[in-house]
Amino acid sequence: MRVFLSGPMGSGKSTVGPIVASRLGLAFIDLDERIALRTGKSIAEVFAERGEHGFRAVERDVADEILQGGSDYVLALGGGTVTDDGCRRRLLSAGILITLLGNVETLTERTGHGEGRPLLAGEDPSVVLRQLLDERMDAYAECHAEVRTDGAVPDEIASFVLDAVREAPIVVPLGKRTYRVEIGRGVRSRVVERVPVHHPVFVVTDERVSDPWGEEIRAMLHSPRYTVLPEGERHKTLESVERIWDGALRDGVDRDSMIVAVGGGVVGDLAGFAAATLLRGIDFGQVPTTLLAMVDSSVGGKTGFDRKEGKNLVGAFHQPRFVLCDVDTLGTLPKEERISGLAEVAKSAWLAGEGAVVRLEADAAALRAGDPDAIERAVRMSVELKASIVAEDEREGGRRALLNLGHTVGHALEAAGGYSDLRHGEAVALGMVAAFQVARGLGRPCDPEARRLSALLDALGLPTDL
Repeated sequence: MRVFLSGPMGSGKSTVGPIVASRLGLAFIDLDERIALRTGKSIAEVFAERGEHGFRAVERDVADEILQGGSDYVLALGGGTVTDDGCRRRLLSAGILITLLGNVETLTERTGHGEGRPLLAGEDPSVVLRQLLDERMDAYAECHAEVRTDGAVPDEIASFVLDAVREAPIVVPLGKRTYRVEIGRGVRSRVVERVPVHHPVFVVTDERVSDPWGEEIRAMLHSPRYTVLPEGERHKTLESVERIWDGALRDGVDRDSMIVAVGGGVVGDLAGFAAATLLRGIDFGQVPTTLLAMVDSSVGGKTGFDRKEGKNLVGAFHQPRFVLCDVDTLGTLPKEERISGLAEVAKSAWLAGEGAVVRLEADAAALRAGDPDAIERAVRMSVELKASIVAEDEREGGRRALLNLGHTVGHALEAAGGYSDLRHGEAVALGMVAAFQVARGLGRPCDPEARRLSALLDALGLPTDL
């Protein structure tokens, strides 16, 4: 395990780090100390000789050198380490990145008069710290968890960090719009901690999911604001969006309100679009209750509805504030729907690479049988892949198009059947098979891969015969 502590100067990284390391039985590394060891100079001297730009280059090199090591450790970063985009993304993928935060008054008190801190030299610490926080908050937000340190002693802060390490969500790093995908059993109960306290919360679900999951979430939130939509792709329409709009406007929506979508991909897409357009945009969260929604539609910010000309032709990119993938909710999902969702898992594994495909092949029988542990692994693999792609290409201008594997033909098959002959996953499975047939027709040799994909889809219980 590798734990990286980030945050502004005065947040306690170098003080809390050794405590966290001791409790985890790991080594502790202080990045500033490694820089001093590498250069033979203090941090202030490196700043004085090379300037901040030169210091950041050294800092980046030393951080990369540490990351390339094979051991586990707790690493206290510098206050500005994560402002380098490449370094921050490498940290996110190499371990658990925790940001320690405090208000300006707390940070000013802890940093004293700025001795040994080059950026505070000769300046009013509170003014500089406020400016640095404003400049760096986008970078600080891209982390697995944030820990507030105000009013807490180091032992308490270390306990907060350890709690965050244990939960270790998947991060979709998008600056201030960064959000976390939490996967596991029982995680739906965390919805209470994710919604605004003093502003209206609107729960949107559908007729199939309302009992038990929609009603349960509604009860957790003590929310009388509740919209139940008709179930199914054929109701992914403007009329359904209007039902959400009308209910929210009737019940006092304001710009600090939140919509919580509880259900499958249709509910999430409709609720997300309603949130994107109400008052020019309010927050929303996702509690997906189908495998298809967990591994695909709940992550990435695509929202919208269908038109007679085709699927998802009207919509918006609007990222959720949180996603809670509770595999326990899949216990009420019909077997056919669960197996349909495995098509998106197969797609994700194929895009993720050989290791993911081998793992999925080994888990195929367990997934087909509905084993919760295998399902949790599959959801995590799929979300990790999608999060990494969305971080690089949020609006599908490049690499994100890979996630459409199987969907070109798949959507056509769904439309041809009036959205009732084939489930979405079944259509995607056939679409992937068709993609290999097209590749073969274009003269690209892929027979071994095509046979392997068909065997995997068959093992998962999905159709392969066009």
